[in-house]
Amino acid sequence: MHRFRSAALAAVALMAATAARAQMEHPAGMSHQQIVEAAMAGGPASVSHDATIGWIDSTGTFHQMQAGTNGWTCFITRPDPIAGPVCADANGLAFMTAMFKGQPAPPAMSAPGVMYMAQGGSHYEDAAGNVLMEHDLHHSPASRRVMEPPHWMLAWHDVATSGLPTKENAAGVYIMFAGTPYAHLMIYQDPAKLTAPMTR
Repeated sequence: MHRFRSAALAAVALMAATAARAQMEHPAGMSHQQIVEAAMAGGPASVSHDATIGWIDSTGTFHQMQAGTNGWTCFITRPDPIAGPVCADANGLAFMTAMFKGQPAPPAMSAPGVMYMAQGGSHYEDAAGNVLMEHDLHHSPASRRVMEPPHWMLAWHDVATSGLPTKENAAGVYIMFAGTPYAHLMIYQDPAKLTAPMTR
């Protein structure tokens, strides 16, 4: 009897989970599992494994597909103006969603925001190599699209004082969107090759 009751409860839980998943909004042509796998590819496994998973739509709204436990969020955007998935900590997520929503500035930060793009991404530049706040959906005919290698980003209120270049350079570190409230550091270092810190 106990075994039957346990099986029945498990079946009910499975049906409830399936029904809840069916009610979630999905981008056209993507299954729940495809969203999860695509979003998790945005960061190193040490981050994405226990992260909250979801996607961001054209209005900047986040749709959660799977709850996480480590304070990180991995997501894709649909449409995809940045050409790649992202894994971000809480401050990084607030920074990026404010940008996607077209807010004048990101929210005030009490700590830096960290974001990974382990599959790379893209941005637009003018003829002089200045990085523009444009993207695939909205850009001027005079700008050109530049593909980015796997990288990670650091958002903080004083990145302009770092003295780093404001254009792509051989060192692989520069300030993106310099002179705007969304200025942040771009570090061309493959997140997939970074390992989790050693535990003592």
